[in-house]
Amino acid sequence: MLTQIKDNMGTLTVSRQIIDQIIEHAFEPLEGKLWLANYRGAVSDVLVKLGGFDAIAEKKVEMHGDKLFIRLYVVSRLGESITENCVLVMQRIAKDVTQLLELSLENIEIRITGTVSKNNNIAMLNDRKITYE
Repeated sequence: MLTQIKDNMGTLTVSRQIIDQIIEHAFEPLEGKLWLANYRGAVSDVLVKLGGFDAIAEKKVEMHGDKLFIRLYVVSRLGESITENCVLVMQRIAKDVTQLLELSLENIEIRITGTVSKNNNIAMLNDRKITYE
């Protein structure tokens, strides 16, 4: 359980799995452009070729008081606009969290940990951070 929202009609429990589904939904329009990865950006070439970036994805989702904090680690396709794609993901997550769950957001943070070439080779980056506040 991540948090509970209580009112006169009852209690709504929000679990980590719900937030994970919202995050997955946010990445759908960017298939082949931006993937979740672990914090080191390490994704084996076999997983890349099978499209299995999400298999080892690492996300930080926690409540700070009554506000939600999300940190994602991603790998981007070389030649794609990192800023545009990250902003799209952040906007989709923010919309779903605030409108569907009616939770307040503290921040959404996306850390770019690497890029993927056309040959599916990964180049590591020095932890570039983009935030949504």
